[in-house]
Amino acid sequence: MPNTPDTAAASRPAMTSPTIRAGAASRGDSRRASGHDATRRAVAVLLAAAFVQALGYSAWMPLLPLYLRSYVVPGRSAEIAGNVGLLSGAYTLALFASAAWWGRLSDRHGRRLVLVSGFATYLAGMFGSALAANLAQAYTARILSGVGAAAVIPAAQAYLADVSDRPARNRRFALLASASFIGFVTGPLLGTWLAGPVMGMSTQAMPWMVKLPLAVVAVLGVMLLPLLACSLRAPGPQAIEEAGNTSAVRDRRFAWTSMILAGLAAYAVGSFETGFNLLGAMRLGAAVGAVALLFVACSGFMLVAQGLLAWGPLRERFERRWMAAVLAVGAGFMLAAPRMPSMLSLGMTVAAVALSIGLVAPSLAYALLDHDAGAKGAKLGRLAAAGNLGQALGAFVSGGLFALRPEAPFVLAALLLLGGSAGAWLYWRPRTPARVEAS
Repeated sequence: MPNTPDTAAASRPAMTSPTIRAGAASRGDSRRASGHDATRRAVAVLLAAAFVQALGYSAWMPLLPLYLRSYVVPGRSAEIAGNVGLLSGAYTLALFASAAWWGRLSDRHGRRLVLVSGFATYLAGMFGSALAANLAQAYTARILSGVGAAAVIPAAQAYLADVSDRPARNRRFALLASASFIGFVTGPLLGTWLAGPVMGMSTQAMPWMVKLPLAVVAVLGVMLLPLLACSLRAPGPQAIEEAGNTSAVRDRRFAWTSMILAGLAAYAVGSFETGFNLLGAMRLGAAVGAVALLFVACSGFMLVAQGLLAWGPLRERFERRWMAAVLAVGAGFMLAAPRMPSMLSLGMTVAAVALSIGLVAPSLAYALLDHDAGAKGAKLGRLAAAGNLGQALGAFVSGGLFALRPEAPFVLAALLLLGGSAGAWLYWRPRTPARVEAS
């Protein structure tokens, strides 16, 4: 066949096609590398946001009585004590009321908008708390910060689920929990250090020092806010539309079971933290520092539990039998806590309860996302709301029960955990890894 211009032209693409394919592959590798870098930056910024949120909450807590002395008539210690509980409860109630709403909003309008809006609202509440001129303004600012804080963790988890495969998602969820834990531990140290001049003198002499930690955390958050806005990739309209169209969870029984288990576990945590605080201070006569170490141990072993779930073999096998078992084990150690004769034995019990109950919340989140990939924000928001409500009720109820009988809050929490154990065995049936991959 003669080599005509047409046949020669036709043969040239075949000669250059390896070069073209190599160039395309190189561009694809470059895009993937750029995407990985962008994801890493986004994860780092989300970790920083979770840290700042937890830092602001925990820096505030040990200073609340001193903070309230600026607004309450001197000498009214009962009024200060009552407002400490109410101000803490207002924040938790705002978390409960807002978490699910923020989650739905993130499905409809994107994670970035909700994260930036929620974090900005949280910072506005922190500044308001630092600048409040009276008690009414302090309550308003505290509620505002709770409303904003409710957006951060659920929307951050939903964003991580959007940009991660299943193993990476679980690791990044654990990192997010670790960032919050570090903030919770660092906050009291930062708050008491910054407000140190007030600790040994009348708050009337230097009342603004008590509010300084709130302002410092708010300034840190303002510095982070532009990074939060620039580092997160906004999902395309199709991704948001799909999330909105699948906002109803396919298996409602599984979703409701997960929410109930989250509420029961969080109730046990809230009740247990209040209970061992009172046990250490009132029955065992421990110093404030020793009781603080119990809280550090509780948070630390919960973090260890989340780290264990990053281990693939355990995570893949964590189904209804494991869930039922850890709830039952937690109930057993909960019953043992009021019988501990020393702070050392109480600390060991705290570690055991935290290690068992700490496996519950992340496992519920992983299983809920595996069960249905749609409407991640709404599902995680409802799960967070159930946990917030349970923890608030636990802290509120256990104080009164402890006054009636020190063992009472532990017994009630243990009974609820045993009920959750039975419910998990009967109704909580997460999808197996094989079914997840098949879907």
